[in-house]
Amino acid sequence: MSGSGYIGYQLAPFEVRVTRESLDRFNQAIGVVGAAADSPAPPTYMKVIEGEGGSSRAILTALDIKLHRVLHAEQSFEYHAPIHAGDVLAVHRGISDHYTKKNGTREFLVIESRLLRADDTLVGRSIQTLILRNI
Repeated sequence: MSGSGYIGYQLAPFEVRVTRESLDRFNQAIGVVGAAADSPAPPTYMKVIEGEGGSSRAILTALDIKLHRVLHAEQSFEYHAPIHAGDVLAVHRGISDHYTKKNGTREFLVIESRLLRADDTLVGRSIQTLILRNI
């Protein structure tokens, strides 16, 4: 698979159970001290969830993109509902765009992630843009 053939690729959805231990480790890593047991996850915790099980690597492997070509350009998040310990979220990740700039010398890959509850409530969405170096 290559070029615009990347657009529309979807990784098989997977589920992630949010644990108190995982939230505590994340809070510690970002310097949050004394968060209450029922506190919602920090907004950037969505990055932990979407990356579970090596899903980023799985996408690159499925598309035959070598890791040495990849640079992280940017990431944005939309928050629709708080995430708490005990939540089970379905993660849907796929390629929403692929384009070039500067006369084809810069290649960009856009990965969209959606996190949903069992009732299909959208909890959050992220858009990650990667630069694929042509080396």
